[in-house]
Order: sequence, then structure tokens, then C-alpha cells
Amino acid sequence: MDETERLAAIWARMVAVLQDVVREFNITQDELHTAAEYLTRAAHAGVMRSLVDVALSMTSVDAFQQANTTRSNPEGPYYRPGAPIRPDGVLLERPTGETAKSLTVRGRVTDAESGEPLANAELDLWQADECGNYDHVGFHLRGRVRADGDGAYEFTTLVPAEYTEHDEDPIGELFTALGRHNYRAAHIHLKVHVDGQERLTTQLYMADARHIDSDYVIGAVSADLIVNRQPLDSRKSVATFDLAVPSPERPQERR
Repeated sequence: MDETERLAAIWARMVAVLQDVVREFNITQDELHTAAEYLTRAAHAGVMRSLVDVALSMTSVDAFQQANTTRSNPEGPYYRPGAPIRPDGVLLERPTGETAKSLTVRGRVTDAESGEPLANAELDLWQADECGNYDHVGFHLRGRVRADGDGAYEFTTLVPAEYTEHDEDPIGELFTALGRHNYRAAHIHLKVHVDGQERLTTQLYMADARHIDSDYVIGAVSADLIVNRQPLDSRKSVATFDLAVPSPERPQERR
């Protein structure tokens, strides 16, 4: 199937599915036009990509998931390439607030197919701070950490806070109409590179996050991505999370 045939088949299937929805719910022409106007406003606001991600990104991610690997998650909008190497594994670049709590995460990086450790694998990490804010200027709570010769890694960061998005845009408007909140459950983003090739992009979710069961990205949170922190004292905790990365990327055949 060439690209034109594939596009035509996708379009025909989408139209057929939406026609069934129109019939099932007796959607009027006025309601269809309201929906079209909403999508136009979302496009003008620059949030159409996010709207698609909210609804469908995990369906696409899971369709290409390799067996026995750590489950992938979307990259999200706040990744910044070029984060510094953190030889000591510490991602903090500035003083923290009174509510900040330290978190050390350690584990091993292995090849999902062979089970062998991936020596010198590189984790590229980024996250929100204790107030739910990302550093968009510097590299606070961003950095690259390298595993050792046995695939073992460790980094120290802050327990991330949950945060709201889309408060003032059409996606937030839709959530309000649906009676939903617009919170992301507290999480840490990471990519794993092996020999210069990106092998995994995912997110680690805090077990005690308030919205762990209702993150607004549909299907993003799953039990195998939840991190359980063990307290050391009132301000420090540790967690273990092993990463099983997919085999090296191969040309993907469309089904």
C-alpha cells in the first residue's frame, strides 16, 4: 500500500466511524459546526497537537510497544536537548523551596530481548519542580546521567509536583465542558540512549500523586510506570526502577 492509498484508507475509515457517532447521538448540523469552530480555535491557539496527544498518543505508542520492554510514554512539550552531563547524578542547579523533598532513584538498564545490562547507557532526564514548574531557561532538574559498566544508574532530584495545563486555552475549555480536571499526575520524564541511539522515551509516575488515577493524558499512567518512594526521613526518599529498553530501532513496517 503506497502513501496515497494508505491516506485514502485512513480517511475513509475515520469518516465511517464519525458517521456512526453522528447517527448514534443524533448530532445536528449546528452541533457539527460548533465542533468545527472549536477545532479552528484550537488550531489558532496552537494546541491542536496537544489535543491529539491527549486523546490518542498512548494508542499510537502502545501499538508499537515491543514485548517485555518498559512501557513508552510521550515526550511531551517541555523536552530540551543539550542538558549537561551530571557526573554526580544530581539534577539540582539552584536552591529549593521549603516544600521541596529530595528523591534518589536508582536501578539498572538492560536490553529487553537479551536481559543483558547496557553498560554506559545514558539517561536524559527532565521534570517539574516542587511547585509544578519546568525550567525553560536553564537546566535545573534537567540532565544526563550515565549508567556504569553493569548498567546501574542513580540520580538525585526533587519529588515533582503535579501541575495544571491549558487553563486558558481551548483544551481547558473542553475539559471544563466534560467535567474533567486538567492536571498531569506528578512524573519524571526520561529518554534512554545507547551508543548514541534513542531507545526509550517514557515517564515515571509518583505513586502518591493526587491525580495518579486520572491524569488528563488518556492511558498514560500504568501500574508498571509507577514509582513507590521509600522515606529516609521527612525530606528525603529513595526509589528503585529498572529499565528494560527495546532492541535497536529497525525500519518499521506499516500494518
